[in-house]
Amino acid sequence: MAENSAKQDISHRISHNNLHIKCTAFEQQEANTVLGLMQKFHKNCQRIFIDVRDIAKPGRSVAQSFKNALSTCAIAPQQVIFKGSGGFDLAINGNRVLVKAPAEKTKAKPKGHVCCGRCKNCHCHDHEHD
Repeated sequence: MAENSAKQDISHRISHNNLHIKCTAFEQQEANTVLGLMQKFHKNCQRIFIDVRDIAKPGRSVAQSFKNALSTCAIAPQQVIFKGSGGFDLAINGNRVLVKAPAEKTKAKPKGHVCCGRCKNCHCHDHEHD
């Protein structure tokens, strides 16, 4: 039954010659599943994206065993890209980690504002250009 659980926690797809793996949990069983998928598809895929945005910080022992396995397998480190800050705990030298920068606060105008197009540093984008 645990195997079914792991299959639900890991999903993958291939798009534009890249392998995309999404994790909703990252315990030892999920780490092994991710490594298995990577080894199965790495020769046919240009890049491997591992999305760990939806997981809590992985356990220290799981992260360390994943890193050890990743450093000893035949997959080029430059090929692996983690999505989410949890990737910093899982990445080895040569991997990349993509983290979305926080959105900048815009100077939103009050509701009902009618823009004349001359607002200082206009962010309204409501006005029509003549």
